[in-house]
Amino acid sequence: MKLAETHNSSEDYLKNILLLHNRNGSVRAFELAAEMGVTKPSVSVAMKRLRDKKLISITERGHICLTEAGRAIAEKVSSKHELIKNFLMSIGVTESTAATEACRIEHAIGEETYKRLGEFCKSCK
Repeated sequence: MKLAETHNSSEDYLKNILLLHNRNGSVRAFELAAEMGVTKPSVSVAMKRLRDKKLISITERGHICLTEAGRAIAEKVSSKHELIKNFLMSIGVTESTAATEACRIEHAIGEETYKRLGEFCKSCK
């Protein structure tokens, strides 16, 4: 599944599942709700949508796991987020503002812009 075929909220859930998995080794719905500042019912609805798209699976014990396709999307969104956040910080934006703005921008830029921004940032080092 391509990034363009997912919605911003789905991308945010996938990114946060990856973040929590990397931090804790596993992910449960209540942890995801707390991380994202949403309700557990909201997480349940989103997990059903992601499961239907085959981007996640849920174990019998309630652990949320990214599928290969889900992980690919999550890693791409996370990479975009970090690149944008670091770029914004490099031009003087505070870390807090850069993180907030990166969350918005990461969904809007396409592959070409992402690639060119990455190249630009590498050339500035």
